[in-house]
Amino acid sequence: MTVIPIVDIRVSEKYSTSSLLRDGSVSLTESELQNAIDTLPNEEPITKLLHPEVRYEVTDNCNASCIMCPRDEHEFGREHGIMDQTLYERSIDEVVELGAEKVVLTGFGEPMLDKRLEKKIAYAKSKGLSTYIITNGSVLTGKRAKAILEAGLDEMRVSFYGMGSETYNAVMQGLEYEKTKAGLEAFIALRNEMGAKTKIQISYLVLPENEVDTESFKEYWEPRVEAIEVWKPHNFGDGKDYRDRIDGNDSKATCGRPENGPLQIQWNGEVIPCCYDYNNKIILGNVFEQPVLDVLNGVKFRLLREAHRQKKFNQFPYCDQCDQLLPHADALVYTNRHNLPAEEAVKLSNTDLYDLVNAKEIGEENMTERYKNNQQ
Repeated sequence: MTVIPIVDIRVSEKYSTSSLLRDGSVSLTESELQNAIDTLPNEEPITKLLHPEVRYEVTDNCNASCIMCPRDEHEFGREHGIMDQTLYERSIDEVVELGAEKVVLTGFGEPMLDKRLEKKIAYAKSKGLSTYIITNGSVLTGKRAKAILEAGLDEMRVSFYGMGSETYNAVMQGLEYEKTKAGLEAFIALRNEMGAKTKIQISYLVLPENEVDTESFKEYWEPRVEAIEVWKPHNFGDGKDYRDRIDGNDSKATCGRPENGPLQIQWNGEVIPCCYDYNNKIILGNVFEQPVLDVLNGVKFRLLREAHRQKKFNQFPYCDQCDQLLPHADALVYTNRHNLPAEEAVKLSNTDLYDLVNAKEIGEENMTERYKNNQQ
C-alpha cells in the first residue's frame, strides 16, 4: 500500500511572495508597495551567501528568565520548538555549497536544551564548518560536557551575569550561581585534560542589579578563558527599553545586517533579518521549504536591503524602532579580543568579528596578541 503524504497548502502559502509582503511587517499601501517593487535596482542575482556564517536557532526554548531578555514577550509571540535533525542536515549540505564556513548553533534560546546538539555540531564539523554556540552554561556538566567537546565544538560564548548568588540569581533568574560556576570551571578543566581545542569566551552585561560585580568579573574570568567581553544591554528589538529610541531617519544608519549579515535560520526554517527579531516579526522565507537562494533573491529580502540602503527604515517598522540603527559606541565596556575603537567595534558581528556595516573582516593587526594566538 502506497501512502501519499498530505501537503498542507496553507503552510506553503505562508511563504509565498504575496503572503510575505502582506503579513503586516511592511508598512506600505498597495500602490506604494507596487512602486517600491517596480523601482528595485536591476541587480545580478545572488549566487552565494552574503556572509560566510550561518546561524541556526536549534531551539527557542530556555531554562532561564533573565531580566534583560524579553521572554515574557516571546512566550506567546510565536511557536516554540527544536530544530529537526534531518532538515538541519539537509540545510547544512545546501549552505556549504553556497560558501558557508561557520555555523552558530544559537538563536533566541538555550542550545543545550536540544538533546541532539552534539549531533548537530558533529555533522557541521564533518562538512568542514567551524562551530560556535552561545549558552548560559547551566548544563555544561558530566557526560553532556564531554559529549560537546568530543563533537568538536570550536567556540563557545557563555553569558555569566554576576559574581555572587545575590547578583547572578537576580539577573539570570531560574539559574543558580554556584552550580553554574562550578559546572563551567569543571568544563574548562575537562577541556584542558582532554586537550580539546574549544575556545571559551565569557560575556557580561552591566545592569543596575550587577554593576557592582563588573571588576570582579574581569579579574576572575580573564585569566581562566581565551576571551572576555563586557557590554551594556540593548533593547532586543522591541523587547526592552534600555536605550533611547529616536523617531525619524536623520540620525539613523543601516546596521549592515540585511546586506552583509549572516543568514539567520529559526528552528522551524524561517529566515529573519537578524537575531534581534526574537519573535519572527520580519519573515523573509523558509529554507526548509525553499532554496536558500530563492529567499536571498526574494522580493521581500530585496526590499529590505534597499530600504536600508536608502534609509527608508519606516518601510519596515520593526527595523525602524531598533537601537542598532543609532550610534551606540558606549555599548562596549571592555574587550580583550581586539583593539578597535568602540565606535568601530559596535559594527562587528559578535561571533566572527566581521564588520557588518563595511562588509569586511578585521585584520590581525587589530586583534590583541592573546586573542590572535588563540586563533591559531
